[in-house]
Amino acid sequence: MNMLTTRRAVLRIGAGALAAPFVLRPLPARASGPALPIPALVEPDAAGTVRLRMAGGRHSFVPGQSVPSAGINGAYLGPVVRLKAGGTATLAVENALPWHTTLHWHGLFVGSDLDGGPHNPIAPGQTWTPRVTIDQPPAMTWFHPHLHEDTARQAHLGLAGILIVADGRDRERGLPDSHGVDDLPLILQDRRALEGEAPYAPDALDFIHGFRGTHIAVNGAVRPTAAVPAAIVRLRFLNGANARNFLLRFADRRPLHVIASDGGFLARPAAVDTLVIAPGERFEALVDFSDGRPVELMTLPDDNGRFGSGVVDRLKAAVTEALAGEEPVMTFAPDPALKGGVASLPAGLDEPAGADPATASRRRRFVFDERVEANLKALQEAGVSAEQAGQMVDHSAHGAHAGRPMAAPAPAATAASLGITMAMAGEPFDMGRVDVEAKLGSTEIWELSTQEMAHPFHIHGASLRVISRNGQPPEPHLAGWKDVVLVDGKAEVLVRFDRPAAREKPFMFHCHILEHEDAGMMGQFVTV
Repeated sequence: MNMLTTRRAVLRIGAGALAAPFVLRPLPARASGPALPIPALVEPDAAGTVRLRMAGGRHSFVPGQSVPSAGINGAYLGPVVRLKAGGTATLAVENALPWHTTLHWHGLFVGSDLDGGPHNPIAPGQTWTPRVTIDQPPAMTWFHPHLHEDTARQAHLGLAGILIVADGRDRERGLPDSHGVDDLPLILQDRRALEGEAPYAPDALDFIHGFRGTHIAVNGAVRPTAAVPAAIVRLRFLNGANARNFLLRFADRRPLHVIASDGGFLARPAAVDTLVIAPGERFEALVDFSDGRPVELMTLPDDNGRFGSGVVDRLKAAVTEALAGEEPVMTFAPDPALKGGVASLPAGLDEPAGADPATASRRRRFVFDERVEANLKALQEAGVSAEQAGQMVDHSAHGAHAGRPMAAPAPAATAASLGITMAMAGEPFDMGRVDVEAKLGSTEIWELSTQEMAHPFHIHGASLRVISRNGQPPEPHLAGWKDVVLVDGKAEVLVRFDRPAAREKPFMFHCHILEHEDAGMMGQFVTV
């Protein structure tokens, strides 16, 4: 259900009522393309409850075409939930789907009994009502399903939304804060099928490379246009894709001034020309549109996260860009009728809490293991051709496979039906096995290594600081607290364990390429 309303509307969920999922605002006369849908802004009702209803539907990414979908309080995606730092709220999650699901609060600081990991399933027809205390700095977090072996399908159907922890001080910081006007939530995804009845029908290679598509969608619309004030605008980016990395930059090369990452604000804005965002990762950036000129936001081809700083890396990136070029993501069209509240960049923001590697109590090592030899054998036994099996280790096939026809796909496979397994903690994921026991309140150094391709690492119920990637210190926009880091080669991260996790309901750590997660590239930890 879509609903037209004023641009300043703030929709609250009351008892028994659900907000419309998106707000649409008319575009200026010179703009082209569909208007950017703005997710409705939702806050707790008078009883302190936010109601989230997960259900199926149909969604049109482009006019005149539709596919089966699933959404939260609507047919596709969900609202922006805003919770106050220091407060409490009941998150009432109703499962109106015909299958079991969960809702993981990705980046929210809660104990494992309140998080929607695979140990907290919601059966069809049930409502899950965790009562959470918001005890963390302001940050942009999000929510999505995390059911064992069915995360990728459910997320691709559209079950995701943004959750903002706010302290009400953004105007003091000199930041835009008018939702949908100069403060825009942007959920980035890629799609393979825009019509038909099979939006998610993975084959063997999709579990190796991750399910990818050739159509880029923002808030559920392909190549939309956002009307913005001729002023500084805050863009809240979430990579909600199953597997694709986005390499964002503006066509006129105007800078993105990054002000926050997964865990909250940076000490000061960090200007970048190209912003790389891995699946599950979030960044907030300020962009100056005061020149009044429309501009396209582009993405470079996904080179599987291989974004090093060496000469070979730069040459490879230049060749890739020259051959494949940029792809349009969306357009920003300044509108004189809209008034922005910010005309200059803030000099400083919030200094992140300290992180000293010298305080680490121990060091652990984990390898993203694609188990290539075993999976080649399994696929050959399943009847996959030698040519297709050989593409497993050719990661340049990402883009080509993303464009395969979906009009009459084969029956959707699963990692289990194909015999594909992956690992991160030595062996493929096991719901009954605890891989790490960490002392509550401690910090550890984790060394993360890849073998065949880059992987986005995510940890539940803990925060991390990047110490190094391939021996180099993190770039300024990666220097804050995070919960996702893109690893290509080796990375060292300092992990802070500050939320309880009981043995009956452990926390996860895993690759955020969702097909890899479903195939077992995941481990579990408890705090003691």
